[in-house]
Amino acid sequence: MRSEPLRRAVSPLLATVMLMAITIAAGLVIYSLFFNAAGTASSQLSIHVISVDIIRTSSTILVSATIKNSGNKPITSCNVTVYGDSGSATLQLGPIDVGQSKSASVMDPSGFSVTVGKTYPVEIRARASDGSALHKSMVAPCTG
Repeated sequence: MRSEPLRRAVSPLLATVMLMAITIAAGLVIYSLFFNAAGTASSQLSIHVISVDIIRTSSTILVSATIKNSGNKPITSCNVTVYGDSGSATLQLGPIDVGQSKSASVMDPSGFSVTVGKTYPVEIRARASDGSALHKSMVAPCTG
């Protein structure tokens, strides 16, 4: 009778250590994937409108705006457009770093007219380098 060679199994201690190592490695991979995805998802484009002013005197119209980047992504471009009785005035604020504020103003925009005491629609558009965009609408009063 011919007997088969004895096969030796992995010892229970070594098997336990191997299973623990595989479990820990898998847990670290899942942890890393989750927190990378969560970090990307929590990255947001957000602004705070500090002021939008429309001022009309007897001879001049001044439109100004101050915007703060309250998100955690740098803004690469930001435009504020005020729509008047006729025409519109657009302020280009450009890039705004995280936590920073930026202001712009224009005096006597061409073809733009407003009336003291009325409110006018304002659109604010911001864009980040990753292509995400933010659009905010509000109204601003004209003072004199």
